[in-house]
Amino acid sequence: MRKQEERTVRVDSEIGRLEAVVIHRPGREIEVMTPRTVDEVLYNDIVPLSLVAEEHAVLEELLSGICDTREIVDLFVESIESEAIRASFIDDLVCTFGLEGHRSALSECSPRDLASLVVCGIPRRKDSLAAYLSGIEYDLPPLPNLYFTRDCAAVIRGGVVIGSMAHTVRVPEALLARYVFGHHPLFGDTPMHIDGALNDDRRITVEGGDLLVAAPDVLVVGISERTSAEAVDRIVSSLAASYGEPLHVIAAVLPKERATIHLDMIFTFADRDRVLVYEPYITGRRRLPTVRVDSRPGGETVITPQNGIIEALADLGIRVEPVVCGGGDKLLQQREQWLSAANVFAVAPGIVIGYDCNPATITAMNDAGFAVRAAREFLRTGERIEDFRRLFITIPGIELARGGGGARCMTLPLRRADARMRG
Repeated sequence: MRKQEERTVRVDSEIGRLEAVVIHRPGREIEVMTPRTVDEVLYNDIVPLSLVAEEHAVLEELLSGICDTREIVDLFVESIESEAIRASFIDDLVCTFGLEGHRSALSECSPRDLASLVVCGIPRRKDSLAAYLSGIEYDLPPLPNLYFTRDCAAVIRGGVVIGSMAHTVRVPEALLARYVFGHHPLFGDTPMHIDGALNDDRRITVEGGDLLVAAPDVLVVGISERTSAEAVDRIVSSLAASYGEPLHVIAAVLPKERATIHLDMIFTFADRDRVLVYEPYITGRRRLPTVRVDSRPGGETVITPQNGIIEALADLGIRVEPVVCGGGDKLLQQREQWLSAANVFAVAPGIVIGYDCNPATITAMNDAGFAVRAAREFLRTGERIEDFRRLFITIPGIELARGGGGARCMTLPLRRADARMRG
């Protein structure tokens, strides 16, 4: 793992050379799901930990050879080493989730044990007949979604958005991220555009899967069941105040369907001039309702309707061509989009990571000029990403995909090199 030399975070695009990223290795929290509780934790199905961990390990090994790769739980443990900060976290946790009966036990935990309890769940106290008969196993449910680190926070330019999660079951993830970015020595001075972890205004919801940084002054956002227009308004105001420069936001309104929980499930950047898309909602007749928000310091905000995300980007000088997930077959488009085929993660311009369980999408990427390498082969042969102009690295992911996300979902970039998108 390469040493991170800078304290600050910086993400000015979706495709700049990746320098630092946060992930989470799936662990015991995955094993608490049952067919009865799978919907409660927002999964599509129960998944076997052994296979999920094996698949995720390939992604981690791949990323570790490219950049500084950090585990979010390790960062959190390091963030609460101070007794005062740990006490503050426990107070936030107890007050937010009604855990007063657990305060004493939590206060006796080491930082590592406290992190383990939060991630793996705090069992319900069976100290009353009502509690015993309730059938509820946890006073604080485990966090099986934590390996989708993208959602609890997002870096935009030199600041961070802490997620204001739409579902209560995911709020502890945002609380972990709040303490990492607020108290870890690497990030203690990082400004927060939104601190949503303890937000009690339910009109303000935002998750990182709906926030794409096209350029320093251009965001592409999804208005979805998990990210509200009010939250986007607040981000725009914060960015304008922080940087004092014109800002353009392309906002697309997503249908509230399980397959489109976030914008990055149907639209991701693959190169300076290529995007991977789910055709029906991006270029087809059912394309998403889209507007452009132009905010200028000291001036009024102007909102204008657009013909789609790609057209709106072109008007701002960012010209991209779509590669269609699932290829030209309408049935395969639906099947592979469900398995997160459009959710790829760029580690450099033209170098992307995606699942190997979507063959039609892999073929479409190859036809668009992306060489294809299986991650294990890439690691075994010692090839480097610098050896390729365009490369699609496939990782095993059939079990990971059943959790409801792809390579972009599982990565939280901290810092990228500059990558000019215009011109």
